[in-house]
Amino acid sequence: MLPPELTRTRKREGKLTLSPLSAAERGRAAELGQQLLDVTRAALGRDRDEVEESWSAVPASAKERKLLLGLTHLVEARSEFSSPSGLEPERARRAVFERAASLRAALAPGEYLERGAVLAAVAAELSTTPEELDAALYADLRSAQRLERCALTNAEALVAEYELVQVQSILLRAVRIQAEVRGASPDAYRELFRKLKFRQLLFRIEPLEGGGYRLEIDGPLSLFGATTKYGLELALSLPALLSCGQLRLKAELRWGKRREALTFEQTFPPLPSGSAESGARSDVQELLENLAHQRGWEARLSEKLLDLAERGGGVLVPDVELSRQRRGGARDTVLVELLGFWSRDAVFRRIEAAERGLSDRVLFVVSSRLRVSEELLDGVEAASLYVYKGKINASALIRKAEALFGDKT
Repeated sequence: MLPPELTRTRKREGKLTLSPLSAAERGRAAELGQQLLDVTRAALGRDRDEVEESWSAVPASAKERKLLLGLTHLVEARSEFSSPSGLEPERARRAVFERAASLRAALAPGEYLERGAVLAAVAAELSTTPEELDAALYADLRSAQRLERCALTNAEALVAEYELVQVQSILLRAVRIQAEVRGASPDAYRELFRKLKFRQLLFRIEPLEGGGYRLEIDGPLSLFGATTKYGLELALSLPALLSCGQLRLKAELRWGKRREALTFEQTFPPLPSGSAESGARSDVQELLENLAHQRGWEARLSEKLLDLAERGGGVLVPDVELSRQRRGGARDTVLVELLGFWSRDAVFRRIEAAERGLSDRVLFVVSSRLRVSEELLDGVEAASLYVYKGKINASALIRKAEALFGDKT
């Protein structure tokens, strides 16, 4: 991510605007990016100080300075540095300093201590060469690290990442985000919501008139004790949003060192799908594996979306679908939504929607840390709560699912 001072943003009348690269600026950014990548490749194996000097030497006008610094920031973030020696620097320093102190104490008046002699003596003790010992003395300093590789190899890809990171860096400082997505297929919407849940983001979904959805996403600075991890997950969700049709973003921010209250709004064209990670969260995957051992029931990732807007619950995105075959050919189905990382407010919105009636049987799985009682849905025909402590018990979950069909436990 980029610090605020390296983003192409402006503040005016309480609003933060992001200046996109023009066609000419994008071409110039590619030229600067190529020069940065060229000097990076030429600097492989060199100390960090030398590498940073090479980056600083890339010529750019005063107007291009922020652009160059932003590109350099990304190149550095994707570069790998390592210590140049296998010797432990602290051990090497201790051995050299102790030997030097001992030899200095034995010097006669007028004699001088030779550095080379000290290094040679200690190197023999440590089974290494004086040159390797000398290199190891301060190898743990940042400036002594050597460039091993850079993951970036293409200037166009660097510029594309720069443009994406501009927006991600803004979202990293959000209190609240409203995202409107339009134009995607039902499967694409389901995949988007699954990706957001995969990143354990706190969000609410409402359908839009004419198609599409509005997502209200809590930002990292809305949380008690804002966490860098949550902010990073939110920023990394941007490709998933961009790949799901046209995107309109609105965000409430706390910007800069003073955390100035600003708003941000921008509309983006869609990106090609497949640019973000897919899959199930670890807790969902673990539950599926445990449910595979339960007799009589089949479990798979859910593909359904339940529109609960009229019941005040927004859109429900189940994680797992349980099903079983009854005698006579009928099938029982239960949708399972895991709410272990969500807020109490989100759980109570689900409860209120369930009390107004659901078209499908739904089991809400809630962590005991959210201090919610299973009794809150007693008497509700199509929904139930399973509150777990620690880890989800697959057998207990199945018993809850069976109870939705009147099975005796």
